[in-house]
Amino acid sequence: MDNLWLLTEERPKPSVILQIIEMYCSDFNDRIVAKGDIKIKPIIESGKFKFTYVVENLKVGNAESIFIKTVSGSSSFLDFLLFKQKTAPVEGSTTDNLIMAIEETKTSDDESRNTGVYQRGSKFVYITPYYNNVKLYMLYNEELEAREDKKPSDTSVFGTNILLTLGVTIVGKNTSKWFKPFTSLDELIRFKAGMRQPPAGNVPIAITKYPDRIEISGRLSKPADAGNIGHDPNIGALSMISKCIRTLGWDKDIVITLHGVEQSYVNKTRGKNKFLYICHILGLKLQGITMPTRVELPELYWHYEMSSEKMTSILLHVLGMYHGLYGVYENHAGCERGYFRTKSGQLVTLPKKDSHGINLYLPDVVLYDAATNYVVLVEGKKLSTLSNGLKEIQYYDSIENEYIKPNYPNAQILKCVSIFGGNQKNYLHKDVLIYMNESGEIYINPNAPTCIKKIFIAAGVKL
Repeated sequence: MDNLWLLTEERPKPSVILQIIEMYCSDFNDRIVAKGDIKIKPIIESGKFKFTYVVENLKVGNAESIFIKTVSGSSSFLDFLLFKQKTAPVEGSTTDNLIMAIEETKTSDDESRNTGVYQRGSKFVYITPYYNNVKLYMLYNEELEAREDKKPSDTSVFGTNILLTLGVTIVGKNTSKWFKPFTSLDELIRFKAGMRQPPAGNVPIAITKYPDRIEISGRLSKPADAGNIGHDPNIGALSMISKCIRTLGWDKDIVITLHGVEQSYVNKTRGKNKFLYICHILGLKLQGITMPTRVELPELYWHYEMSSEKMTSILLHVLGMYHGLYGVYENHAGCERGYFRTKSGQLVTLPKKDSHGINLYLPDVVLYDAATNYVVLVEGKKLSTLSNGLKEIQYYDSIENEYIKPNYPNAQILKCVSIFGGNQKNYLHKDVLIYMNESGEIYINPNAPTCIKKIFIAAGVKL
């Protein structure tokens, strides 16, 4: 029997895994045959992590097991890829059975007019040269309460309607009341023209149709005078709009105007830029810019991650939660920034500055053990950047004093480092909590808190 293989850059969460599996069952004629307290277990054999996680207490009828592996994308990578096959997917394979590609977001319309619907838009375009026939999904997770009674912003409606036009399935947000796909190019243009204009001084995104071309205005440079391509929300918006225009049948030129991009920047990139990739895929032009004559997309859409610092910090996080530790905060490298969870379960968005106006330094993961009243703040680093990690943990006073201590009173607090990479055979330093080398061998600091030692001993790691 086949297995389900979920590839992701993110720390896998049981609630999200359940949502994905429910989506899979709904769209691929399968059913959940067993469901309990879903847990994600790292596969550790003889003290070595196999770089694979298995989902426990969740089983479907047409697959033996559900496995999770950590990957990284070459550019605009969707958060989850779900394969259905016996063995693990192979990098660059054209025969693997990818059935679902999923973007997950926790950003609500209340939090941001742009980020939730636009910033990720380029991802749904970039995947098409690699996997053109895969089903696409936008998953709104369950961390935030939906407010379906509140009319969404025009931006939210416009962006969501585009996703529906592109055939993206929206999950976790009711689309029946406010949203519908565009049925014609003129309808798309009329809707955009009727939206509220941005503040004076900003370049509005406007769509103008001519007999031989469609022009879309939108600033790509950030800051405005930088001449670069760095405005992520607009990169997403212009990608989505342009893809929608192509989907609605337009086969003539699409020209981006008022973009602020300079020729020298385009020349310097030699086409290796996520928006220039989109331009290549969709046949877009930048007004006044000579586009690169040869744009070669990265060979691989994804590869197995074997170099990032998050390999160890995510392992620690997942194993801790498997054994009952409480996830307070996460900001794993390359992953979406999480909320701070209070002891009562309230979600708090951490600011960029502390109460003194100084940058708020944030760890990669914070875990809490209720039994011992112990909080562990962990900075994830590679072996090559160990010294940086040892310095950074000295800057955690603000998060400790302003958030940890008020919400976890009288807790013991440990600030430490997790390390990945190389082939060392020890725990490296007194402030290194856990070290995992490239072979998956795990070494725990002998002075680690009891709650940390216990979870690794239970997983088969010898201290």
